[in-house]
Amino acid sequence: MIVCSRCSKENQDHYKFCLGCGAELPRQSGKPRTFSADTPSGTPSSPGRTTNAPQARAAQSGALASAPQLEMDPASFQSARSEPIEMADPLPPELAPLGDQTWPCAHCGADVPENFRFCHVCGHDLHEQASGKAPADAPEERVSAPAVADAPQPATVRARLLLIQPDGSEGESFPLSASPTLIGRSTGGIFANDAYLSPEHAEFRFEGDQLVVKDLESLNGVYIRIEPDVPIELFDGSIFRVGQEILRFDAPIALDSAADGTQHMGSPHRGYVGRISLLIGRETTGNSYPIPPHGIHLGRERGDVVFLEDGYVSGLHCRVHSEVGHVFLTDIGSSNGTFVRVSNESYVPQGTFVLMGQQLFRAEY
Repeated sequence: MIVCSRCSKENQDHYKFCLGCGAELPRQSGKPRTFSADTPSGTPSSPGRTTNAPQARAAQSGALASAPQLEMDPASFQSARSEPIEMADPLPPELAPLGDQTWPCAHCGADVPENFRFCHVCGHDLHEQASGKAPADAPEERVSAPAVADAPQPATVRARLLLIQPDGSEGESFPLSASPTLIGRSTGGIFANDAYLSPEHAEFRFEGDQLVVKDLESLNGVYIRIEPDVPIELFDGSIFRVGQEILRFDAPIALDSAADGTQHMGSPHRGYVGRISLLIGRETTGNSYPIPPHGIHLGRERGDVVFLEDGYVSGLHCRVHSEVGHVFLTDIGSSNGTFVRVSNESYVPQGTFVLMGQQLFRAEY
């Protein structure tokens, strides 16, 4: 459990905002909890104390043996059974068990249990979302509950961006409505703490039944994972990512000779179709590698360009090659994929992986 530093309310480990006051909760360090091996299952112990299992069982057995045995005649027992049972006061809403009914958060669209006051995903105050509350026995009327005039109305969700954790498991999801959806640090929620995202990083919208992403001139770009063994054409200035390495393709551009016929040194060789350069800054490049007509291979263990220290690069990762006068990039079955940066906007087919900042998503719709 996570204890809120503002109101001292206990919250579930995976909640990001307090259910009692809406404050942002501290992040867990990821270190697993340790429990005393001597504490028997089902036997509570005081905080800060360790209960020895054999001694606890011996003490319990002795207490039971010395306790006076109570007897009740059958008539009294039958009379006691017929007595009405007095029910305890109901739990307050914030401590009541979670029900099946949920209420969509107007800010992020997440499904929030009806007895939560604050959204556990973005911290939005749900009491400000609606001015009235439907009875518990008619949950279907909650959708049409009157809302405050200045509160945003939840839009129809047409798609979701599903977060892929570093271990490959699925994490949180971010809803995409039919209207254009902005992604960036200013969006809040799962994007707020990613320093590699611009405040307004990308926009997702629908064109008919197709999802489209547009890069809003972000600093670090939006990347789309290409399908294995499907060549993707590279143009002058195209940027792609292999593991943690970011590379740019440069087409050969020969400079005109001087008036007296002298050629510039460093002019492209006619036998090469271009080059790829490592990007180590926004306008700074590192090593460059020429591309011969038969192409080059990139990998961690084999190939013409080898990244020995990048564990995200497969042994043989991808290939850059020329066909019919055009240059193509082909992923050759890598484990972590090859990503191409979106130059302006791009279609995002169902199941496509999208890389933004330090987060990897899969589009589901």
